[in-house]
Formats: sequence, structure tokens, C-alpha cells
Amino acid sequence: MQGVNVFENGIGYLHKCLELYNGGTGFLVMYLLAVLFILIKGSERDRKIFLPGAVMLLVTVYNPIVPVIVDRIFDVSSEYYRLFWIAPVIVLVPLVAVELIESARTGSAKLITTLIIAAAFVLGGNFVYGKGLDIAENIYKIPNELIEISDMIHADSGTEYTRAFFEYEYNMEIRQYDPKMLLCVDREDYIYAVNYSYTDDMLGEDAPPVNVILALLVRNQKVDPEAFLNALDATGTQYVVLTKGHPQIRTVRNAGLYEVGRTATHIVLKYDLKEPADYSLVDYSQAEHRFSTRRLK
Repeated sequence: MQGVNVFENGIGYLHKCLELYNGGTGFLVMYLLAVLFILIKGSERDRKIFLPGAVMLLVTVYNPIVPVIVDRIFDVSSEYYRLFWIAPVIVLVPLVAVELIESARTGSAKLITTLIIAAAFVLGGNFVYGKGLDIAENIYKIPNELIEISDMIHADSGTEYTRAFFEYEYNMEIRQYDPKMLLCVDREDYIYAVNYSYTDDMLGEDAPPVNVILALLVRNQKVDPEAFLNALDATGTQYVVLTKGHPQIRTVRNAGLYEVGRTATHIVLKYDLKEPADYSLVDYSQAEHRFSTRRLK
């Protein structure tokens, strides 16, 4: 998750997640104040609805020790932040805001209360355009250079489908742009490689071949060139796209890959597979949908 993981950050992981995905701890503070308001001034009904959930959230989701403990059993680094928008949090804060405004007796008091609450919401986060406004280079909202690389690879391969290795950002973007560009590495394997190194057992003969590719090109671990080429053959990967300053360019060139093109910042390298890869995909066009009209009758 954006390079943030429990293993490296420990109990500081929660705070880093809040900074990255909530714009800081402002909204959490508002939630705590809302819980305090319900506890002191709320109706019996509101207390029954919101207080048990608040206790549970503060003991679990918003407890900095919990992700450290849970991560020993499950890898929560890539999903934990989703819990920040759980229903009780996003419902209680605006509910209490409305109750505070409604509790004001005069029109001017309501206006002042509204302005104060609005200011708290605004100042409690980060301005969305605080670092400027990024304007997409094209209608696909990906770098023009990636489109150029995609066209370059398809033109060179001469086949409808081909498989390639991309570095992390391009790997995540190309899969949303070009369905005929098959990826060497899937999302979950890449997220693991960004956060963790590979042990010798994970690079052994019985290990998934993609581990060898990730160890060399993502973790910059020392890998036997022959093992790297075998991994490319096993995965059917013909193309490797690297930034011009990538530390392993010389390694992959020495292993036998050769340049077929380059852009302003990237180099496209090709590997001649020992046997042509079969990129045929499953044809679902004739498959009967499980929710067929026959079942609905």
C-alpha cells in the first residue's frame, strides 16, 4: 500500500495510514469528539446505536497495536486502511454536526455554529489541490509514454497478445489501458515484492518463477542469470520495460536481452523465448451465464 507496511513501521503504521489516506488525524479527532458528545449529551437511543461500535473501533481499528498483532497472522498492509471509512465513523460525525446546529436557539447562532463546523472540516484535512492540479496527458489518464511503449511492443511482437514485465507504476496502469498486454506479474505478487525481500527458499526450483524476476528487477537481489532466463521462459515473458537508470539493465543485457526501442525515460528489452508462448485466452462467449433466463423463470 503505497510502500507503507506494518513490518517496517510497527505501531507507527496506523499514523502513517491516517496521514496518507485521511489527510491526517483531523477526522479521527472529530469522531472522538462526536463520541464524547453522544456520551454526554446524546439520547439513550443514540448511545445504544453508536457507543458499542465506538468502543469496538477504538479497541481494534484505531488501536496502533492491533495491526502489528494481526499482521503476524495475515498480511494486512494492503487492506487495513479501508477500515477507516467504516459506517459508524462516516455517519456519526455529520450526525453530531447537524445536532449541534439544530441545538442553536437563534438564526445567528445556527449560522456561527455552521461556519465553525465547516471550518473544522476544511482545516481538519488537506486541500485537494494543495500540491497543484494534475492535468491528464490524454483521455486514458495514463502517461503518453506508456501508450508509446504499448504500441512499440505490439508492433515488434507482430502478435495479438504478448507478455511483458513493467515496473510498479506502469504495471498498475497498463493493465487498465491495454487488455492485450499480458502481464508477467500480477498485482498481489508485485505488492509483496515492493515491501519484502525473497529468501533462498522462495527462489528455489519449486518456487514460482515470477519470484526470480521480482527478486532481480524489483528487490535488486543477486540472481543467477540462467535462473532469470528460465523464469522468463516459464512465464512466457518476451519484453522487459525498465527506466533508463535501472540498476539491473546491464545484468539483463548480459543475460541475453536486447533493446528493441526506447522512449524519453524507458528502455524496452526483448528476450527470444526458447519456445513460442501460447497466449490463447479462455473463450467465454459461448458459455451459459449462471443467471440465465431459464433459471429466472
